[in-house]
Amino acid sequence: MTEPALGTKVSQDPGATEWEVGGLHLSVAFRRDDGATLRVFGRRPEGWKEMLRFDDFIDSPHYHVSIDKPIIPFDRSKYGDPMEFYVREIRTHLGQLLIEAGFADVAANADLAAVSADAERIRREMIDCVPEGYERVPGVGLRRVPA
Repeated sequence: MTEPALGTKVSQDPGATEWEVGGLHLSVAFRRDDGATLRVFGRRPEGWKEMLRFDDFIDSPHYHVSIDKPIIPFDRSKYGDPMEFYVREIRTHLGQLLIEAGFADVAANADLAAVSADAERIRREMIDCVPEGYERVPGVGLRRVPA
C-alpha cells in the first residue's frame, strides 16, 4: 500500500478536519448523532494506521488505546468533561498511550512535544466540529440542546 501524500485525507469520517503534527496525523469530526471523535494515526510500513481514538460521545464517551482492543468507558463522575480529559491525555501521556497500544516505535519517532504544544488546536477543533443542536456543558461534556 502506498502512503498518502502529505495533506491527503486519512480518516473516513465525512467532514473531518485533518492535520499532521510531530509525525502523527490527527483527525477530528462529529460522527452522526454520537458526538465528536479525535483519531490519532501513525505511520506504518503499509501506510497510516489508526492507533488511538477518543470518542467524546453524548451518551457513551469512551476511548480506544489501540483500535484492536476493547473500548475503555469514560467515567464522567470521576473525570468530568471527556474532551478536557482527552486533550490532557494527548498533552501529557501520548507517548505512554502509544506504547500501551503496541506502537512503541511510533512513540519513539514522534515529536511528542510538538503534539503536546498543539493541544489547544485539538481542543478548538473538538469544539468547532460540534453542529447546531448540540452544546458543550463545562464539567459534563456534549449534550443535545433541549427542545
